[in-house]
Amino acid sequence: MRPLSARPRLSLPTLACGALLCACGGPTSTPAEKAAADSAPAADTGPSGPQPWTRALPASALSFPAVRGWETRRLIVHLHSPWSHDACDGNGFEEGVLNEPCLQDLRAGLCDAGVDLAFVTDHPAHAAYQPYDQLWHSRDGDQPLLDGGAAIGNTISCADGRPLHWMPGIEDELMPIGLRAHVRADPVENDVMYNRFDAEAIDAVEAVGALPFIAHTEQRQLDSLRAQVEAGVVGVELFNLHAAFDPDLRDEFLGLERADWLGAIAPMTAPTGTAEPDLFMLAVLREQTPSVGLWDALNTELDVVGVAGTDAHQNVLPTSLRDGERGDSYRRMLRWFNNEVRVPAAEADDPLAWRRALAAGRAAVVFELLGTPVGWDVRVEGSRTLELGETAPWTDHPGASLQVDCPRLAAASPKGDEAPEIDAVVFKDGVEWARGCGAHPLDGPGAYRVRFDVVPHHLRPFLGDDPAPWLIAYPWIYTNPIRLRAAGR
Repeated sequence: MRPLSARPRLSLPTLACGALLCACGGPTSTPAEKAAADSAPAADTGPSGPQPWTRALPASALSFPAVRGWETRRLIVHLHSPWSHDACDGNGFEEGVLNEPCLQDLRAGLCDAGVDLAFVTDHPAHAAYQPYDQLWHSRDGDQPLLDGGAAIGNTISCADGRPLHWMPGIEDELMPIGLRAHVRADPVENDVMYNRFDAEAIDAVEAVGALPFIAHTEQRQLDSLRAQVEAGVVGVELFNLHAAFDPDLRDEFLGLERADWLGAIAPMTAPTGTAEPDLFMLAVLREQTPSVGLWDALNTELDVVGVAGTDAHQNVLPTSLRDGERGDSYRRMLRWFNNEVRVPAAEADDPLAWRRALAAGRAAVVFELLGTPVGWDVRVEGSRTLELGETAPWTDHPGASLQVDCPRLAAASPKGDEAPEIDAVVFKDGVEWARGCGAHPLDGPGAYRVRFDVVPHHLRPFLGDDPAPWLIAYPWIYTNPIRLRAAGR
């Protein structure tokens, strides 16, 4: 495994001076165009006809109708603030001065993306040396996020009045999220510990209340991951945005062409393009097979949560696109996808409950760039109902079925006149086992999960003069598994 400090970063010259991108500083939007773009859809009960593209996403309470009494909240996992040495074009924290404009971009981007809880995971080079209560960058008007009277994060009031919660963490060889304190009193010892990923480091972050995750799973090996999960790691990334774009990571670890996406995104990024700039992520929205395969292999024996890592630093493409916003803005990247968790209605306003739901695997990765999915559900119906993330003995559920309810596109999602083409693929221990929505009788123990795919015909109006190349199947939702174990497993 390559140490984090040696991992390649997307270089500014590679992207900003690419043949298609070096002249992307086209005219900015008019005030009227900006106002229309900034308006977010109100609710699933909104108009059913064509809807314009929206730069923002509405609050979860407006986006997602309850499913069997479960409420949905949006979480971001793996995100970098100015405390990370390579954030904000490498100028997040220089000579003791924090990059305040970049921080404000991050805060506004989280609000615009409808995020309820952000697990910000800064690199230890700066973050390990900051007082714990500085990790969430509290500003005037913010409120502390409390647990038992102790501050463990920050609550920001977004412009629409809804709360955005922020919990601190670290990303290096481990990715502990939701730290309730630094692991050590001495900053240098913090830095050393945060750069380790052995059992002692896992114990140390658990001791301060964090959930240990592993980022950049594409660079890991199954045996070491298994040992880390057995030592306490809660979850792994099944998709990482940095890896999706980075030519070296694509080539070395994902088995993809290094930079074929760079030429493909001209309709979104070139000054003369006619496609919606936000949609350029479609060029890299593919299953990251090595990471998904490792996650599946782990779940045949262990309970491992899968998440998608946004990994945004606002440090790659400062050049403005046609919408007047830099290509890698926090707002743009945070709108692309998130991790949905399901909580009982009684806990719908409790960020600590959302954290528990993520740890339990009552969660799914959702690429909301493709539209807001509503109404979907996956559960095992047997002697009792098993929810996402649950593990139970196979023998306790004779005659059980996996019930798969396909999503529909929220009425107020950006769309044209055409309907999307939606499919459900059911995997058992990582192997395709069934397709389609409805009841699937279970035929034995295994880890059962669903990937909902979509061909986004509804996005045709936003795909420029030649939409056809983009109207292919994309992963829309990855659910966490429900595990039925054989005796002795």
